[in-house]
Amino acid sequence: MDLLKAGQKLSILFQKEDSLVEIACVISALLEDRIVIDLPQYFMRYIEYLDVGCSLTIKAFSKIGTVDFNTIVITSPLEDEFSVELDYNAMKLTPNDEIPVVDAVETLNITMGEKFFKVSTFEIATEYLKFYCDYEFKLDDTFDCELILPKKCGIISFKGTVTYIDPVYDNEYQISYSNMVDEDRQTLLYYMYLYSNSSD
Repeated sequence: MDLLKAGQKLSILFQKEDSLVEIACVISALLEDRIVIDLPQYFMRYIEYLDVGCSLTIKAFSKIGTVDFNTIVITSPLEDEFSVELDYNAMKLTPNDEIPVVDAVETLNITMGEKFFKVSTFEIATEYLKFYCDYEFKLDDTFDCELILPKKCGIISFKGTVTYIDPVYDNEYQISYSNMVDEDRQTLLYYMYLYSNSSD
């Protein structure tokens, strides 16, 4: 998973007495099990909160959202470099206020009763997707869906409900997601992150 990279901005957050402190930093390097972080010059006033074993929250920023996770300090800033533990399984990607959208062509399998359709998406967002299909769906039609993403991401299962039928272009539909588990929602966000970064 490559949600983080050298040169990326992030914030370190920790509790100091009765207030939350946030320090803006930059990722210096990513190692297999840790992140090396460049701290601002004023870090010494918080040195007791940045010592080995201290718990921190990290927030990193991308164009589709915020990656955040809890971590611990591995090496103190008083040593050669300041680093924190890197655990990709602890990361959570939260979308920005604007709904992220990617113009992605992926396979969508739809099962509606006895009918089965294999269609192509042309737009994927965190709350909906759009696809082409020769079948005439109606508003509020609901069906089982499988969104087939590249191997790195896998298959996302959910219920889809038709929320919009394009009045100009034939066979273009928009569906909203329901019954999507949190793990699949995180996978969808990760896919969108990868897609938007690869299309820069």
